[in-house]
Amino acid sequence: MVQFIIDISINFITFAICVIPFYLSEKTKGILVNIGGSIFFAGILIVGTGIFISGGNTLQSYVYVILVVQIIILCIEFILVLWSKSKGKSTILSILSAIFSIVALGVYIYYVVARFI
Repeated sequence: MVQFIIDISINFITFAICVIPFYLSEKTKGILVNIGGSIFFAGILIVGTGIFISGGNTLQSYVYVILVVQIIILCIEFILVLWSKSKGKSTILSILSAIFSIVALGVYIYYVVARFI
């Protein structure tokens, strides 16, 4: 039961991280909107595929590390959202959010692949 809750938590945290760059980039114009939309679409595809194919019967130590890393990235993303609300639209905040989201997707892909090993 704990394994299921941690697995679902990692999936939804990763999806939430992928939504934030789209939210931040829609305030700006140009290529950042396309990057934010692409990360959002990639997040839907990758997390959906990960939910479908991931699964295991044992909890390994890397699962806890990945959960903590994803929570830290989510907190950083929320700080960026709060900062953008006080500062207004900013290109650097959109770029930072996109970078953190790409890192979170990379960690999630490692998580899904490591479940098979």
